Amino acid sequence: MGSVGPSPSVSYDLPLPSDLRTRPREDRRRAASLPESLLAQNVVWFCRLRWIVVGILVAFGALDLVPGLLSRLGLRSHPFWPFATAAALSLANIGFLAHARVAARSTPSRGAKANLWAQIVVDLLVLTVVVHYMGSLETYVAFAYLFHVVLACIFFPRSWSFAVTLLACGFYLTCVGLEEAGILGDAGIYATTTLRDQMHRMPGVRLLAALWAILTWTVVWYLASHLSAMVRERESDLTETNRLLIKAQEERMRHMLVTTHELKAPFAAIHANVQLLLKGYCGALSDAAMEVLSRVAARCQRLAVQIQEMVQLANLRSVGQASLRPSAIDLAVVIEGCISQLRSSAEEFDVRIEEDLRPARTVAVEDHVKMLLSNVISNALQYSRRGGRVGVRCAAEAGGGPSVTIEDEGIGIAPEKLPRIFDVYYRTEEAVRHRPESTGVGLAIVRHVAEIHGIRVRVESAPDVGTRFTLRFPPSEGDDEAERLGNGSADGVRSDR
Repeated sequence: MGSVGPSPSVSYDLPLPSDLRTRPREDRRRAASLPESLLAQNVVWFCRLRWIVVGILVAFGALDLVPGLLSRLGLRSHPFWPFATAAALSLANIGFLAHARVAARSTPSRGAKANLWAQIVVDLLVLTVVVHYMGSLETYVAFAYLFHVVLACIFFPRSWSFAVTLLACGFYLTCVGLEEAGILGDAGIYATTTLRDQMHRMPGVRLLAALWAILTWTVVWYLASHLSAMVRERESDLTETNRLLIKAQEERMRHMLVTTHELKAPFAAIHANVQLLLKGYCGALSDAAMEVLSRVAARCQRLAVQIQEMVQLANLRSVGQASLRPSAIDLAVVIEGCISQLRSSAEEFDVRIEEDLRPARTVAVEDHVKMLLSNVISNALQYSRRGGRVGVRCAAEAGGGPSVTIEDEGIGIAPEKLPRIFDVYYRTEEAVRHRPESTGVGLAIVRHVAEIHGIRVRVESAPDVGTRFTLRFPPSEGDDEAERLGNGSADGVRSDR
């Protein structure tokens, strides 16, 4: 059957789970090496390690300055090479550090990779000199090449680490070959050694021993590079999964924010109309109808509070919220406003509020501070017993920032449950029994505000004794502190434990 009409110019194939597990080659190539930022940090780390090597070389050279010390230890004297190699490494290290500082101030580039490559090449050259003078076969110094092989496996893609391995093998074979050909004189740290003498009498043994060492390095490279590639790929997968999770969470938060905003108006309208019916504006109602409407009104009120809290939490978490500049505020004034709004709740719960408010200035987003304080004070009111007391104190601490203390004589919190009370929707069993309509969102809002403004929150509590919240605000630093903070606003109300 022939096709009908023109073919679409754009198409999309829905990927299957098996397709998603097959990562593009470009993504795998990026995962094969550490990010440029991490490589830049390791540039400085390499240089610090090299200063240790310089110190070891200088210390070894200093031993040769003690008359007769090396000969008594059965070692040969080569007084010049430790200081020469230490000087070469020092000059190279200064250049590497200077390049790293320049690269750190410039735009992102491949400077870190080039720097690391230069360091590796210089280190391998210097190490070859050390291997020659220490003894290329009769000592184990040659296995120091493995340090760079393994580090290259960690930092670079597999092909690059193999290039480093080949470079190390080439330098080592060149050293042994030149010694075998007599171009490089007989060095070695040992004054006499049976092994070295036997090797000189048996042609090719030195080269065979060198080849065996290179085979060992190659096997080490294969294992280290394979494991490093697996770890980097798994880390890349986890990073991508984490990115998708964060993106999904942000999308869910945006959806929740839109949904809750859309629900606010209908619930407000329902609540208002129910109030009209309860007050008799539409005529007299039967007792049964009044009871039903009362339950509807109470439920609407609880849902309206829950929606408002969800909007607050979403606003605090949202990265796209409108920015507000912090300002200098007096916490005593803010607390007075919060208490004024919560007077009706205090009367409803039959709880007395005792205030001791002294001027205490800080720099913060005022709406956020209102939100935090209102939630903590409301939390204390809700979980107090009838006829109880809630104390609110505010003062400027000497030598530090202001502090606010809010304590009640309510149901308290068990010690093992304290670490979880700031989790979203978490409520203790005691809190649910005491206040079933609580939502478990309020203290999560407190946590987010505290994190944004650097407010230290301490909770002290004991079951059937009460709870004390101590809020320590950071010292006011004027305009600098105001410039550091910038967050969106949200309206503040109540809290839940």
